[in-house]
Amino acid sequence: MFSISHGYRQPFIALTAILGTILLSSCGDHPAPGEGMEEPMMQHPSPEVVTAQEAINSPDIPAIDPQTMATAEMEKVLGDVPYCTYRYTIESPPILAISNTEQDQGYRGVIKIHGRLVELSADQKPSYENLQEGLELSTEGLEMRVVLDVEGPVSEESDEVIAAELHFSLEQGLNAGYLGWYRCELE
Repeated sequence: MFSISHGYRQPFIALTAILGTILLSSCGDHPAPGEGMEEPMMQHPSPEVVTAQEAINSPDIPAIDPQTMATAEMEKVLGDVPYCTYRYTIESPPILAISNTEQDQGYRGVIKIHGRLVELSADQKPSYENLQEGLELSTEGLEMRVVLDVEGPVSEESDEVIAAELHFSLEQGLNAGYLGWYRCELE
């Protein structure tokens, strides 16, 4: 058993406190891994485009939420065209993007589920006017509906951010709703 005589106890405690403070303060000089870097050193692989069924193939259906997407991911499906987006917050990246120009057989949209991009189609232009009744997008096994959460007309001339609701339904039984923000780029 280790014992410190009574006369040395206070200096020993003071020395221990000083050494502990020095050790702890030296840990704070270094940033956490990746902290302070403008871009991460390693980029995740580009997500593949799959069907809704392939994207939702998961044993945990209730945990499925649309994920945010980078511009390159949206352009991978929609191309470099003006588009409308739905976001969880005004500042967050989009979770839904819809081409604002008609392509082939209507308008196309894209979401990301479980790290995979899913292409959607819509019969209507994703304009603010069409959102008042609800803009529907779908693919086999999945439906989305975006509805304005504001009363009264919204100017088609602006590219303002407006409150909107997103309803997300899977054929397998998941129905979820989100309150967020919608914005269309001018053509």
